[in-house]
Amino acid sequence: MRIDLAGGTIDIPPLFLFHYPAMTVNAAISVKARVTIQESKRFSVISEDQGIHAEWSRPDDISWREYPKLELILRLIHSFEPKENLAVTVRSDAPQGSGLGASSAIAIALTAALARWFDKNLNQEELVEYAKSIETETIKVPTGYQDYWAAVYGGVRAYQMGLDGNVGVTSLGSEKFHAELERRMMLVYVGIPHFSGANNWELFKKHIDGDTATLQFFETLKENAIVMKEALESEGIEKVAGVLNTDWQTRKAMLPGMTTPEIEQLMKEAFANGAHAARVCGAGAGGCVLLLVDPARRDVIEKAVEKLRMRILPFSIAERGVHVASK
Repeated sequence: MRIDLAGGTIDIPPLFLFHYPAMTVNAAISVKARVTIQESKRFSVISEDQGIHAEWSRPDDISWREYPKLELILRLIHSFEPKENLAVTVRSDAPQGSGLGASSAIAIALTAALARWFDKNLNQEELVEYAKSIETETIKVPTGYQDYWAAVYGGVRAYQMGLDGNVGVTSLGSEKFHAELERRMMLVYVGIPHFSGANNWELFKKHIDGDTATLQFFETLKENAIVMKEALESEGIEKVAGVLNTDWQTRKAMLPGMTTPEIEQLMKEAFANGAHAARVCGAGAGGCVLLLVDPARRDVIEKAVEKLRMRILPFSIAERGVHVASK
């Protein structure tokens, strides 16, 4: 999954075409989506984190109408037109509504596993497009690219959307610098957010309608992403902190519903105890908050988070993207 650092939302096509050079910057993290596939006497799908077990006598009987929470998973399986019974197990390491791009990571993991099983050759770009298309069918509103890119490529990267339809992928900072970022990053789960697609769809409509404030918002998102790319390339922790704070203030001013009293309290306590930056992951209104902290003050901030009865999610930067292994 991923932590979005700057440039999220501008990755929704075709909006990035109006803000060249549009880019998004994120970090893939070790909070994972996991999929296993094996032969079976009956066709079964298990979502371990949701506690759902669906089963049919043959693949032609698969239906997501009976299991709406499995729609994305079942649509993806159905799209490969299986002729044999399989047992498919899916698990997300992320808590519900984390804002870490969990559904897209699941879509990438499952698409990669199914492609291997059915001997369908998909390169990285095709894998992204396939998973994104099925998820768009499922959520029924436009979706951006960044969650899929992080799941496929891994690492800390900038993704620049080209006018020719291609994406330029740039690795940012050394692994040594990534380790320093890990020492300073803290991921706090505060609760369940709103459905991110709804926020994006409202912004999409306003953008297409030419709303002046929305157009300026996207221009600012673009500028924030460019500065974040430069900060990571120069391996400047203070610059990274500054852009994180700027991008959060940009989003909160435009979308006040992204924050909550609980999020504001967390950020207040964090800054009072030595944090340098804070921003909400994903759509906000709950989910996860990323803190950039002074390592010498980490224990103090952790205690403050515990007093707020929020949960710290351990993670590392995942230098490698999606991986498929055959047993």
